[in-house]
Amino acid sequence: MRPSKCYRELQSELVTLIKADNASDKRHLRVQLEREFTERWGFGPDRLRLGSKLGDAIKMFETKRGDYVRGFDHCTYYTGENDQRIIVTQPYCCRAGDIKRDLTLNNGIRPEVIDASEWGFHYPGRAELFIVKFPFGFLKAMDNYKKMFRRAELEEALRYADEEAVCV
Repeated sequence: MRPSKCYRELQSELVTLIKADNASDKRHLRVQLEREFTERWGFGPDRLRLGSKLGDAIKMFETKRGDYVRGFDHCTYYTGENDQRIIVTQPYCCRAGDIKRDLTLNNGIRPEVIDASEWGFHYPGRAELFIVKFPFGFLKAMDNYKKMFRRAELEEALRYADEEAVCV
């Protein structure tokens, strides 16, 4: 699905305002673009703030590499079909594969990441736009993953301590 000609013209106008640092008109255009974006993609408001809570948890989530999840900048939160949690992120210099890799839990559980950069409404043409659709129960799966990871670290530390005690 591609943006309409009118949408692309509004994006161009927004880029012009961004470069001119015109704050009041930028906000109005961003709201207008976001409204059309959500209508075309069929997203509803995050009325219970569940997507926002998931976003907060993701910002604190450590990946397998011990880093934090990349690419969650300029986020907006929505619900999709059957109340699915959706986060739209518009980062600079990030790829969809980075987000997928960072959020792949054990057993391959991960969100669907759609590169829809042509729909950008934060800084069109400069920031990417990724639609991140989370499977139901992802927040709980993230919590279980963290617990499993901490347990493995603790077991490793205990094993190391036991080996040190034997060597003494």
